[in-house]
Amino acid sequence: MPAVFLRRAVVSLLVATGALALSAPAAARPHSKAQPTFHRAERDQLVAGDAVRRPLTFERFGGRYVGGVSYQVVRARPEEVLAALGSVDTMPQALPRTKRARLVDIRGHLARVELVQGNALMEARYTVALERVSGRNELRFWLDRSRPHDIDDVWGYFRVTPFGRGQSLVTVAVALDVGPGVVRMLFEERIREVILATPSHIKAFVEPRALADAR
Repeated sequence: MPAVFLRRAVVSLLVATGALALSAPAAARPHSKAQPTFHRAERDQLVAGDAVRRPLTFERFGGRYVGGVSYQVVRARPEEVLAALGSVDTMPQALPRTKRARLVDIRGHLARVELVQGNALMEARYTVALERVSGRNELRFWLDRSRPHDIDDVWGYFRVTPFGRGQSLVTVAVALDVGPGVVRMLFEERIREVILATPSHIKAFVEPRALADAR
């Protein structure tokens, strides 16, 4: 399948990873702020069940990245949300357009997971390194460049914190570089939209399961 079609499948991409190789030093890996700051209107949006989205575009190490940070309140405990995001059994349901997720191996505190994403006509395959941040409800991820990948780069994190009784604030931050060419020119805005909609997708999967368990 031509590379352009493989890269177009990145429009479906949900999770992030790092532009850095698996062996990258910890100091170079993506980090997040301890707590986000919301304006009054944004907090009202979250309480009402709507997502707060902050898009971004930037250049780094010769690449052009799109994505941003988005927030969504989910009626589930943090451990329930993280369980869905950290398991290869539920990743295909929790992450948009994810066909398959396969555990490659575990190296100390890092796990490598191969993801296949896309639709019936096209798909993208790549491997990410996942790291659970010690002492925090956070998963960081970055691209494992040592394995085949149909995207140029991607990195970011998932963070889940308590937000009222029985609820969690889900934060998803993603920076994605699809590489130069037509895909970037034609699909950049669509890619950003899909990335920023990720917490809403997680909410749609996790909430019914959490509510059913509560009953």
